[in-house]
Amino acid sequence: MQISRTTKFTGVCVGVYMSYVLFIFYLLPILMPDPVTLQRSVLAYKTRHLGELSNFTLETGGQPIRSMLVTFRGSGALTLLDNLAHQPGCYQHYAPLIAYESRSTSELEQGRALDELEALYNCNYNKSEKMILNGMRSPVFRRFYGAQYKICLTYSQEICWDRETMAAICKLHPFINMAVYNMRLKYLATLLERQELNLRILLMVRDPRGTIYSRLSNNWCTTEKDCEAEALCSDMVSDYQVVETLTKFYPHRFSIIRYEDLVLHPEESIKLVFDFYGLPLRQPKTSIRGIHPRSGQGVESIGVDLRLNYNNQPAYDWMSKMKVNDIKAVQKVCGEAMDLWGYHSVQDFKNFSPETFEPIMGKTIG
Repeated sequence: MQISRTTKFTGVCVGVYMSYVLFIFYLLPILMPDPVTLQRSVLAYKTRHLGELSNFTLETGGQPIRSMLVTFRGSGALTLLDNLAHQPGCYQHYAPLIAYESRSTSELEQGRALDELEALYNCNYNKSEKMILNGMRSPVFRRFYGAQYKICLTYSQEICWDRETMAAICKLHPFINMAVYNMRLKYLATLLERQELNLRILLMVRDPRGTIYSRLSNNWCTTEKDCEAEALCSDMVSDYQVVETLTKFYPHRFSIIRYEDLVLHPEESIKLVFDFYGLPLRQPKTSIRGIHPRSGQGVESIGVDLRLNYNNQPAYDWMSKMKVNDIKAVQKVCGEAMDLWGYHSVQDFKNFSPETFEPIMGKTIG
């Protein structure tokens, strides 16, 4: 009995497929090291140029270099966070308060949140079950959180988001950063008093007109009160009121950056951020492409190895794309915040031109 060529080909295909399934789902998991061992090897290779780091890892009894970025939703922080996430040895607790949907003023809730943040800086996830559950629903959270994005490409969701596994991987890293957008600076500043953390806090501010414009296309903005310009600018005023005190008492552990400066002077600003945090900055290898803050056109720059793609809203996009009535509405409730943080209001809308209007009162703040 002769077997047809088609039958033979089908049999070969089935055999290949079964071999693949057997290897991927049965043999590979046995041959692969556990995620902690794998990540330890990866980190050792990526940070080999930094020398001995055992004094900076919790796994070896050291203390990591801890940093925090305080900002608002729509502030344009993702570009900076992307740079931090790609620096060798940096573990990022991206949006650790994601389970706290709004900027609550409840003292009890604030205290609970601060305790959770401190625990996370010590790679303790026992207080963060809700963060993990909420974060796993967010593609951006999964993309930026710790080393989870790459680990989950190799291991199952159950393994890569297991609290004990996450804690063990976190403890391997010498640099621990987090971004907090839904808690006022006056509450977060109390973490500076916790000497054992030796925390450095950077506050990022942005022109409220730009922030509100960047929020207009976000679904969360349709239901959250925090999305409103009045709430945003109230928080900006509140933050400004504590800046002078923090600058005075913590000159080396508190600083400010403006989003517009980050876009206009990316290499200089990123270097200042890393110097302030005490993080090493990888040296240049290739040219990079950013987006010109006014034209939106691609511009090439050779400098530090930064991932400045600026595929979020350019700094001044609001001037040419935001409706006049929307600009007026923001300025109406944000006058004080704009004055404090150094942003000019548009006074003459008839002669207003995005090409000539200067929204910033100077390059830097403070």
